[in-house]
Amino acid sequence: DCDHTKSGDNHKSHDEDEEEDNEEKCSRWMMWAAYVDPNYSGGEYDEYYGDNAPGVLDCHESDTQWILLGVYREEFYQYIEQISKHLWAIDEYEYIVARAGLLYMTDGDCWAVGEDNNGNVLYGGVQPMAGATFQMKVYTDAGCLTVTDDYNYDDFGLTSDVNLGSKDEGNEEDGWDDYVQQVWEETQEQTLTNLNDVYDTYRYCTSCVDYPTYQDGYFIGDYGTDEDDLINQCWKFHSHDSFTCEADCISLGVSQGTINYIKYGDMAYGTEVSSTRSYATENTAKKNTAQNSKVEKLKANIFVTFSGIMFVATFLAFAVARGSRKTDSTGKSRRLLEEEKRRGMRKTSRSRRDHEEKSRASRRSKSRSRRSKSRDPKSPRGLEDKYDPPTLSEKKKRSSSKSRRSSSRRHMDDF
Repeated sequence: DCDHTKSGDNHKSHDEDEEEDNEEKCSRWMMWAAYVDPNYSGGEYDEYYGDNAPGVLDCHESDTQWILLGVYREEFYQYIEQISKHLWAIDEYEYIVARAGLLYMTDGDCWAVGEDNNGNVLYGGVQPMAGATFQMKVYTDAGCLTVTDDYNYDDFGLTSDVNLGSKDEGNEEDGWDDYVQQVWEETQEQTLTNLNDVYDTYRYCTSCVDYPTYQDGYFIGDYGTDEDDLINQCWKFHSHDSFTCEADCISLGVSQGTINYIKYGDMAYGTEVSSTRSYATENTAKKNTAQNSKVEKLKANIFVTFSGIMFVATFLAFAVARGSRKTDSTGKSRRLLEEEKRRGMRKTSRSRRDHEEKSRASRRSKSRSRRSKSRDPKSPRGLEDKYDPPTLSEKKKRSSSKSRRSSSRRHMDDF
């Protein structure tokens, strides 16, 4: 809204130091509406969030029976901050995301973040989007109206250190600091996805009373549920930079396409949305967020501890095995060398035996070949040497010689 700046018309800003030299900036506002339930039966919290709750939170729908009290515009940063201060415990995911998102987008409307390649000043600020969502963008004008996609808001290094904005860091459990740091870094990016998700509930009809009620992450009173301790969030909005949003103000939101359905007098504005969320289930989940977060962190710590023990045990086993191998390396090498020598000797012996066996086989083969040749009747020698039968006188000599040898053997036997 360029017609209603926070520095004019008695509008107060949380901190305008970063924008004091930019008189052309256009203010960012959050539009909200207050309703009353004509069917309220006095059931307080349980009427809308208890089991089988009779009350229905549907004031954002066209067929609702809730009655509109008024429409207001509040400084954008203040709206986000007031919810974060009174709805969540300091160790809840939602609280960490809210703090990180607030410090990333700052409470300014439009401020210089750097220069382009030609030396022109670039500006940063919140960009409202359809469905009451928002993100950080870079602009080329001092009013933060003309968006440029040539640069990302993340490129200018505008992140911050963890600061939960309370009297302590919220939790002393092991791994808590790492968990907070991770959530913080994941939240501080230009789409503000985490912040949009956390605040999605407040785009629909919800109770004005914060139950339980916190102050900067801690219960007001003992449990934040006593009647005197409960905070009316609608009153908080109205008392912190909040002003009546009349027809022209509503029309401006409609022209930007950034508001949900609202019926103002006889006129209907915005886009109707239906929330299918279960309010009782949602609230129960919100109450258990811190407890579930602690359980998950405990599981993570146990896993890390077990992994560390396994690593140390594995390392020690490796070191012992390595030392043992070094101690016995000389003897083992000597045995391996001797074994190699023995295998070489056996191999040489086998080679000699094989050679001798082949030599004997070769000689036997040659001998058989010669005998075969002598018996072969077809050989030339067999044809040349003709057989002459012995004569009668030769037969008698051979017979006489056999007789004498036989007689000699008998004499030797008798002796």
